Amino acid sequence: MRKGHSVPAVLIVLALMMLAQDRPSASSAEKTSENFSVELEELRESWVQEFNSGNAEKVAAFYAPEAELMRWDGTVHGYDSILAELKRSISGGAHDYVVHSLHNERSGDLGYDTGAYNVTLRDRVVEGNYLIVLKSMNGQWRIVAHASVANPRERP
Repeated sequence: MRKGHSVPAVLIVLALMMLAQDRPSASSAEKTSENFSVELEELRESWVQEFNSGNAEKVAAFYAPEAELMRWDGTVHGYDSILAELKRSISGGAHDYVVHSLHNERSGDLGYDTGAYNVTLRDRVVEGNYLIVLKSMNGQWRIVAHASVANPRERP
């Protein structure tokens, strides 16, 4: 009778050992987080560089096809609308974007980055906060939602 019980027990132990091997270790989770932070920093720096160079098409390429861009004057949805909004911003004189990430995190194929920005317009510098949500698509992080909120203007 004891033999009959030991086979299921051995199978349970083997199954638990296999599950434990599939579970990421703390160091593997930390490495994944570090990799995300590095990839995100590269994406953020490239976004800023391309925007400041006036390359709306290259900036729009960082967004997923169905992404949303939310700004003080409204929301645009989808690649074509985002591209048109970026072209409008660049041709309208927006330049010298500076972005400072304050916090980022990921879970699975989703991640986010939040921080502060400033951008020079024709007549003033606008400072504010941003939040981007990213999704890993075909091995690359793409922006699926991007919100920026300008700080209130000082009144004279």
